[in-house]
Amino acid sequence: MDLKNKVAVVTGGSSGIGQAICIALANEGCDVVFTYNTNENGANETLHKLTKNSYKYNVNMEQEDSIAEFFEFIKDKYKKIDILVNNHGINKPRGLFEVDDWKKIFDVDLFSVVSVTGKAVDLMNDLGKVINITSVYGDGKACYKGIAPYGAAKAALNHYTQMLAKNLAPKILVNAIAPGYVRTPLWGSKTEDEFNEAGKEQLIERMIEPSEIAQIAVAVLKNDAVTGEIFMVDGGISLKTV
Repeated sequence: MDLKNKVAVVTGGSSGIGQAICIALANEGCDVVFTYNTNENGANETLHKLTKNSYKYNVNMEQEDSIAEFFEFIKDKYKKIDILVNNHGINKPRGLFEVDDWKKIFDVDLFSVVSVTGKAVDLMNDLGKVINITSVYGDGKACYKGIAPYGAAKAALNHYTQMLAKNLAPKILVNAIAPGYVRTPLWGSKTEDEFNEAGKEQLIERMIEPSEIAQIAVAVLKNDAVTGEIFMVDGGISLKTV
């Protein structure tokens, strides 16, 4: 796919990986419309770096009405969508057996992706690309014991990616990127030394930069020969052994 003049929708674009992907797509000539929830300052920072025909939109991914309003906005502004990047998500330590925790994580990290993707596909006119941002923790053998609901939601998202690929081919191609430790605000207020220590857990012995995930996203979107793939971009952490 030639990305120039394409309409790209990126969820969770106010910081981190989402922001980097928005900027990378704009640099390729896309008009980008992205969502944010609470980080309006970050959203303004992202928007400032995009093309003049790009927009930000506040969406609560736990509310179906909010998602529906967003897509009415897109339909009004662009009429169609060429690219969807499902990047939004939440993650923090949750219990193994606290059902309310599981429901909240799945509502945002999985069920809202289903809703967003369905509405986006309706505007793709049977031709487009979808990328889901999952996680190295979506691989069962790389699971982290403190965030069971998150890992399970990302594992389900991996499977959903492959089911979408089977059902939407050959016109709409669907892939996923599963990052390892990326330097993003999801880590909280870590110091540089703390980031350095976390990065050493990966074989590359450093944190992955959001721009490196964005580079993979652009490459996948440009390639018309791949669908149903989960691209692991984890700095080698899934290969670490005892």
